[in-house]
Amino acid sequence: MKNTPKTPQLDVFFTLCRDRGLRVTPQRTAIYEELCRSGNHPTAEQIYAAVKKKFPSISFNTVNETLLTFSRVKLVDIVEGFGSPRRYDPNRSHHHHVHCVKCGAILDFHNAAFDRLVPPPDIEADYEIINAKVVLTGICPKCR
Repeated sequence: MKNTPKTPQLDVFFTLCRDRGLRVTPQRTAIYEELCRSGNHPTAEQIYAAVKKKFPSISFNTVNETLLTFSRVKLVDIVEGFGSPRRYDPNRSHHHHVHCVKCGAILDFHNAAFDRLVPPPDIEADYEIINAKVVLTGICPKCR
C-alpha cells in the first residue's frame, strides 16, 4: 500500500473498509483500483488478468472471493446477469444500465423518469423493495 497513490476514490475505499470491518491489504486495494480504473463493468477474469501483472502469485479464487466480499459489504454492486460471468460496478450511486446483446458492453446512464418508477402494488405488498434499476438491452453503435 505504500506505493499506492492516494485518490479520493481510494480514500472512500479505505474509509468504507474500515467502517465495515474489512482489512485493507495491498491485493484488495489493487483489485478495487483495477475495478475502478476499468470503467466498463469488468468480470472477475478481467480484473484477475490485470491484477496478476502486479501480484503474479495472486490466484483467480482470491480475486473472485474478494469481489464477492466487496459486494457483500456494499463496496461494489454486481451488475444484472445476462447469462455470462458476473460483472462488477464500483459506482454505487443510483443509475441505470444499457446492455449491448452483441458485444456485452454495459453503459451507465441517468434518467429522472426511470428514477420515479413505482413497482406494481402486488409486488410492493409481497416484497420489501430495497433498490430499483432499469436495464435496457439493445445493440450498441459499434455493433449496429
